Amino acid sequence: MVSALLKHGPGYLRRVREELKEWMEENEWSSLAEMRGNMGVDRAPNPKAYERTNYMMMLQSWEGT
Repeated sequence: MVSALLKHGPGYLRRVREELKEWMEENEWSSLAEMRGNMGVDRAPNPKAYERTNYMMMLQSWEGT
């Protein structure tokens, strides 16, 4: 986010907010509070798969550095 703000200026926050609001409406979320924690490991249908996926994504991100 910091890089985007440095590149596009503080007005970029308006665009991010508008796009987030649009996405939330399309996905039937009424607030950020409602979204918060919804995809946590404790709510995943298969917590072990969730953990493995996050671990693999972390390893892939390290490979690119």
